[in-house]
Amino acid sequence: MQWRILEAPHGDLDHPDGWAYRGIAEVERQVALADRGTDDGAPTARELAVSMTDQTYRRRRRLVAVVDGGTPADGGTPAGGGTPAGGPLVVGHGFLGCNLRDNLHRADVYVAVAPPYRRRGIGAALADAVVALARAEPGRTTALSEVEFAAEPAADAPDALVAPTGNGRISADLPGLRFARRAGIGLTMISRRSVLRLPVSDDVARLEEQARAAAGPDYRLHVWRDDIPERWLAGYAALEERLTIDEPNPGLDVEPEHWDAERMRHEMRELREAGRGWLLTAAEHIPTGELVAATMLLYFPDRQAYSEQETTVVVPEHRGRRLGMLVKCVNLREHTRVRPATERIWTWNNEDNPHMLAINVAMGFRPAGGSAMLQAPLADLRTLSR
Repeated sequence: MQWRILEAPHGDLDHPDGWAYRGIAEVERQVALADRGTDDGAPTARELAVSMTDQTYRRRRRLVAVVDGGTPADGGTPAGGGTPAGGPLVVGHGFLGCNLRDNLHRADVYVAVAPPYRRRGIGAALADAVVALARAEPGRTTALSEVEFAAEPAADAPDALVAPTGNGRISADLPGLRFARRAGIGLTMISRRSVLRLPVSDDVARLEEQARAAAGPDYRLHVWRDDIPERWLAGYAALEERLTIDEPNPGLDVEPEHWDAERMRHEMRELREAGRGWLLTAAEHIPTGELVAATMLLYFPDRQAYSEQETTVVVPEHRGRRLGMLVKCVNLREHTRVRPATERIWTWNNEDNPHMLAINVAMGFRPAGGSAMLQAPLADLRTLSR
């Protein structure tokens, strides 16, 4: 089989060059099913196209490994999507992401190969090409990546590898982790993936009642769907920034991010263009009129089966009043009202964030795999294809 690597052409999905994003999305779907047992959360072609259109805050490069006129090894649907323009078969892809406003030393690198095409040198060639792009970016010194997995191994499993922080385990024998070690990028931290099966139990209503009592009368809740009123944009942006300051990321070479109202407008516009909706519950401190806590759920209007729990943050001065539990319970109740057909909600938490993990466990979230966060000096990454 002959394959080649090229930069993914950019075009709307109805443009002839849209084959690349459809192909990448299909590869991601196959990889998600193989590596974590579900394609929930795999990026859509529309999301990929939107993310590549406006790069105000983040420069993105995408490479694709293609087979001209190829057919899948498993006899399934071509990863290139069978586009009318007759685009080549996409069998793998590589990604480079570089922040443009903060963390200017960081390069996010990622490689994926469709399962039927693994162990043919495609991943190695993609990795080398992505690393070369990263090294050509001025000032980038640290490479970050991740490997997702379907289940955490038992503590006594012979291949169980504990994160350097002491929290979280991954199988050292996972193909993605073996590949990363070959490249010279090592395990730094583990994030837990959890799932909440719906409908929720009566315990969530009880938790909300207890949280309201603990919060007291000084807080007013706001619930917003698919928008944030202009009056509150700067306040919510400050909460997003607070999260980048407070979220524990032990060992990761990352810096706090700056968020403002304009960045929030940009984020909301991109979510809408990508076909995403959201529910957001925020707590206002009545005496000061400031937002001091918030949480967000993301969903696809045309895909009812699942939603994704995103940001939950409480500013330090208002912790200890169960505001995190309160906003999450209220947001979940609103989600049940507007998305009654949803079957499950996914979320991610660093294994080194015991407080938020405890809230999620109390609400009924259960472990369902996770992600190994990987890091290395960019200069130290090894060449894989020779």
